[in-house]
Amino acid sequence: MQRDLWCNPVSRRQIYRVFHDESIPNKRWFLIGLLFVRDDHLKEVQETLRRCRQKESYEGEVHFSGLPKSFGGEYGAKARVARGWMRAFESGLTDIARFTALAVDRYSPAYDSKRFPRDYHAYNRFTAMALKAGIAWFLGPENLDEVEISLVSDAKDRMSRPDQGWMGNFEQYLPFRVELDAFLGKLEGKPYPAVQLELRLEDSAKNDSLQFCDLLLGATQQALVASSSWPTKRELGKMVVR
Repeated sequence: MQRDLWCNPVSRRQIYRVFHDESIPNKRWFLIGLLFVRDDHLKEVQETLRRCRQKESYEGEVHFSGLPKSFGGEYGAKARVARGWMRAFESGLTDIARFTALAVDRYSPAYDSKRFPRDYHAYNRFTAMALKAGIAWFLGPENLDEVEISLVSDAKDRMSRPDQGWMGNFEQYLPFRVELDAFLGKLEGKPYPAVQLELRLEDSAKNDSLQFCDLLLGATQQALVASSSWPTKRELGKMVVR
């Protein structure tokens, strides 16, 4: 912990928004995506995404799964916005909107299914693992003492899939696990901040940052499993590989 001129301790504290999405393309894989944005950079990120929309005069939702086959014509506006977002990410947005994805291979010999009697046990644990890794990778160099995280997830996903075995006790488990990981990390002497986590559910239709996280994760999924032959999705998959 730093000290001021009078030797009083000064806590280095930061606030982050972390936008969260998941994808389950098949029985083998599930993926978790997290987009880290520092609170004072959020407006700049939103304005960048907004400019891409304005260029194409498109106000609808942008989700990877719903992209059209072609970039051309009136119906290709959604795909052109998605491509514009990816180009903005490549050209510097990644400096303030940092994305990480965890892909879990459930067919791997190292995957112990007995540890996860219900699907949501695996989902919860690997989401916490992805968040822990993202904090260490992105926030570690900032040498923070404390970080306050608002984890923003799509409310529609929570409401539309309550019976598919994936959601479980996510809202109770994740804050406990993330704060425990931070505490254990500090006990082990690792450069890891104390973490306070708040979960927020928002409608992705009204949140471009959530849609952007969905797009980045969808492109990552395409690069991993090549689930689509459509030119739009193939191009975005190639971009995320770069």
